[in-house]
Amino acid sequence: MGNYISASEVKQYSNVTYQDLGFTSDTDYSTWLGNLINQVERVIDNYCRVPSGFFKAGGLSFIEVHDWKEDGEIHTRYYPIITLSKVELDYAGYNQAADWTEISSTYYYAKNEFGIIKIIGKTPGHVENSVRVTYTAGYSAVPDDIKLAALMLVDNVLHRLLGLEDVKIGDFTVGYREVKDCFTDEARGFLKPYRRGIAVAG
Repeated sequence: MGNYISASEVKQYSNVTYQDLGFTSDTDYSTWLGNLINQVERVIDNYCRVPSGFFKAGGLSFIEVHDWKEDGEIHTRYYPIITLSKVELDYAGYNQAADWTEISSTYYYAKNEFGIIKIIGKTPGHVENSVRVTYTAGYSAVPDDIKLAALMLVDNVLHRLLGLEDVKIGDFTVGYREVKDCFTDEARGFLKPYRRGIAVAG
């Protein structure tokens, strides 16, 4: 599925060359950038409170179990929903073996953008952990705001490293903490609409 951004996009955005950072070749620089991009993605995912790789093209697949609500409304932990594959209800009573049964899409509708599923005309056999949802959430393509925030973060790291006189960049590994230190308010602004609330089961 690729990354949120590529090494070539970083080079074009930052205008920092392998010679600027003391690498012996552009290939070595690209390999090093790949590791840095992975660290940047981790910072973005953690800030947005989503699983690793959530913003890659095609999203991620999830299977979640929720409690039944009287209004039949279920909120998926992650959204927007790309594909809602299956909605199941457990028709078993309390202290009985689970009886998961898929219900027809004629008994529910979804507000994909917000991760809301409304079930109508069907009820499970009990309340707790009685609705199971299989879905894919995320984006068909990496959102432009995510790409820009990632490019900003990498650019901030590169230009900070350019100011270090005593470090041989080719032997320097940039870690999560170093990337987080370059996390500016401007980058946070681009990510704010994608930040999810703390996931709560049910």
